[in-house]
Amino acid sequence: MFEFTHKACNVDISNLCTLECPKCMRIDWKDKGDIPGKIMTVEQFAKIVKYFRHIHFCGQISDPIFNPNFITFLSMCKEEDRGSSVSTAASHRPMSWYERAFDTNFRTKWVFGLDGLPEESCLYRINQDGEKLFEVMKMGANKGLRIEWQYIVFSYNEDHIEEANDMARDCGIEFVVNYSGRWNGKSDPYRPRNSEFST
Repeated sequence: MFEFTHKACNVDISNLCTLECPKCMRIDWKDKGDIPGKIMTVEQFAKIVKYFRHIHFCGQISDPIFNPNFITFLSMCKEEDRGSSVSTAASHRPMSWYERAFDTNFRTKWVFGLDGLPEESCLYRINQDGEKLFEVMKMGANKGLRIEWQYIVFSYNEDHIEEANDMARDCGIEFVVNYSGRWNGKSDPYRPRNSEFST
């Protein structure tokens, strides 16, 4: 019997995050007093993993690492032979948790939002420990996982792109530069001074 499955989907698996990135839609909801969403259960995820060939864990108002079932979800992707990828920027899990997550499913690609050099990323990713997260990224790369450093260009980091790229290359980490368009006019303090970097 032919089983039809869709290729991919993105899931926001909770409404939890420890970061307070100024341009995240989470901040708008927080200001209104109520952040929508809830923690996805194992039973709910079981329906998704049966139907899609690739699952991307990328929160729009959350960070996927805060769903208490997250490592189980990675295991389910492996068991069902589904591709998986994770976009994360929070750093509020112990190193042992990241190691367990990495070891659960070696096929998972991890994308880390580290916007600038590790020590400066917290200027936008408020509450992030960028230096710890860079160690997490190196650990994943050393284990042979596909690790990507996602670097959004802001005014405070626009002169450090080459240095960050060199750091990534030395550690076997993919380096991807992203350009934002979420500026509040010309005077936005996060907007890069170089017009090539701001749309």
